[in-house]
Amino acid sequence: MTLEAVREAIDLRAGRGADGVDMIRRAARVLVVDSEPIVRHGLRALLTAEPDLAPAGEAASPRDALMAAERTRPDAIVVDIEFARDERPGLDLVRALMERCRGVKILVLTGCRDRDAMMRTVRLGVHGYLRKGADTAEIVRALRTVLRGEGVFDPGTASAGPLQVLRDTDPAPSPAPDLCKTSLLTDRENQVLRLLAVGLSNREIGTRLRISEATVKFHVRNLRDKLEVRRRTEIVYTAARQGIV
Repeated sequence: MTLEAVREAIDLRAGRGADGVDMIRRAARVLVVDSEPIVRHGLRALLTAEPDLAPAGEAASPRDALMAAERTRPDAIVVDIEFARDERPGLDLVRALMERCRGVKILVLTGCRDRDAMMRTVRLGVHGYLRKGADTAEIVRALRTVLRGEGVFDPGTASAGPLQVLRDTDPAPSPAPDLCKTSLLTDRENQVLRLLAVGLSNREIGTRLRISEATVKFHVRNLRDKLEVRRRTEIVYTAARQGIV
């Protein structure tokens, strides 16, 4: 057996290809926090059906959620901010989870329609916010988006929910649309921007617009430059704050 063959056999046994790249990726572990058993069971079944996602556990109360998060150290947490129709414990829970579990991605999935509660939740720095009623494909896509380190908000919330709330309730007057920057965006950049706002990845945007992923990256880079931001996650927030999207 040649030296190359020996190395290849070792790589394959370790779960790597011949080029040394990992072939087996660990499924992201997700903790589900909701006071309703039917929601917890449904999300657990949804996670089990996805090859790249796995349930890390579930909790029905803020106290149990903190204990479960510290015990399981999940990659992401899906959490409702309503407990017994009161959002205050949920907001306190989100704040505590972010403080105690550094790096965990938090996706809020809630039936709460209180605009002030939405505003406070977004300001805490959650990675995503969806309304209950989102279909399973949307929830899975949102989880994958936040696990990539990007923000995602459902279409009804992204443009008319928390982002709009943040503009409407700022102590300072809401900024008028930056017409100069708006005019600098091409039609294609505006299309990419709108798809970024609903949490699509570069690949998904490319598929939707029938362009290559490399071309999408080019437009995203241009959006960062024109909106004067450094990170992809800042693009939608900045555009929304300026009335561009």
